[in-house]
Amino acid sequence: MKTSLFSISFFILFSIQINSQVIGTGEAGFNDKDPVTLDKPIRFSPYKNGSFLFVDFNNYAVREVKPDGSVITLFGGKDKKGFKDGKVENALFNGIHGVAYDEKNDIIYIASASNNAVRKITKKDGGFYVETIAGGINNKGFQEGKASEAKFNSLHQILLNKDGSILVLDIGNAKIRKIKNDVVSTVAGKDSISPIRTEWKYPIDMAFDGNDIVICDAGNGNIYRFTPGKEIKQLQLDKQLKMPHGIASNNKGVIYIADMGDNAIYKIENDKNVTKIEGTPENGFDDLNKPAAVIIVDGVLYVADLYNHKIKQQKL
Repeated sequence: MKTSLFSISFFILFSIQINSQVIGTGEAGFNDKDPVTLDKPIRFSPYKNGSFLFVDFNNYAVREVKPDGSVITLFGGKDKKGFKDGKVENALFNGIHGVAYDEKNDIIYIASASNNAVRKITKKDGGFYVETIAGGINNKGFQEGKASEAKFNSLHQILLNKDGSILVLDIGNAKIRKIKNDVVSTVAGKDSISPIRTEWKYPIDMAFDGNDIVICDAGNGNIYRFTPGKEIKQLQLDKQLKMPHGIASNNKGVIYIADMGDNAIYKIENDKNVTKIEGTPENGFDDLNKPAAVIIVDGVLYVADLYNHKIKQQKL
């Protein structure tokens, strides 16, 4: 009986620690060890073995959060601003806004708003190697075709399709662009040349929701459901969002939103019903300052609290 009570007490204590964990001190910085410091965490991606990646925007870095809450910088750093491929110790980055992980091939992809480029990071000779696969620092604008000659205008989030293609949100062109077989094309957008048209302004983040993709538009405060190859529908929500900047799905019918305008996290059920997720003094959800992204990992909702330089979490 004592063992059982101890186990229950330990489980409760452990759960409280997990639920109240906050990564970052609130001061901008760049440190993996205690105290861990961040400088504007802005995007997430699932990674390996229950860990996840986040883009540390002002540190020009991609960093990993382990299940125990420890942080490891994989590449980038305060002195790594610029644009240069090659071995990771020599590579330069700027304006990283999107990150995705290909588990099957062990490849990290990033989308750069400042460099207008999509880059992949692979393991080579015992370390990471950086290669630009589409666009580039001198390729701002709009152009389809060969990936190395393609032009983008402020790339944000990136998703990896089951068919091997890469989808990126091109916010300046208000389009979803696709990279496949070294060719760039448009799959959806707001103008007449887009195969599927929709009225959005600043589509800024997207996530898979089953076979669909859900997209948030920070410019018009709307959420969209995209069925690839078929249609895009604006969700008819019972509450108007202000500036949705981050989106995630539990793939069970619930969508989560980081709303910068309201400094709040919302959940959307049945593509309609909007409810605010109330925080606690421990997790700091009630003291958000421009929440930029959300992700769900093993039943825990993580929030990138941009201007507080923290990652916060709450068990769902």
